[in-house]
Amino acid sequence: MYSGFFNSLNSQYQNVFEPYVKYNQLIAKNFNDLTNLQLDSARTYAEIGLAQVNANSQIKDPQSLMACGSKQLETMTRLSQQMIEDGKKLSNLATEFKAELEKLVAESVPQTK
Repeated sequence: MYSGFFNSLNSQYQNVFEPYVKYNQLIAKNFNDLTNLQLDSARTYAEIGLAQVNANSQIKDPQSLMACGSKQLETMTRLSQQMIEDGKKLSNLATEFKAELEKLVAESVPQTK
């Protein structure tokens, strides 16, 4: 007797809350992607820094000091390239998130004619 009523009510609730669920899933995915990007970047920068510390600890004479100085220039180039790459990755994540959010809004807003 009440089965039809409850099925109808359940269907209506699903229609109402579906956009919220999709929004939460989108936010969680974006948070996960951003966290992974930050962890990867932190790991890379830590490796670069540790390599510099190890290289600097090997300085024993003027020749090794000169070699370390030229190595630092290479490291600075690598570091700037890594920062540019990380910026591009972040920009791509933001663009993807914006596109998905706009798609979600377009799907959720009733079409008016």
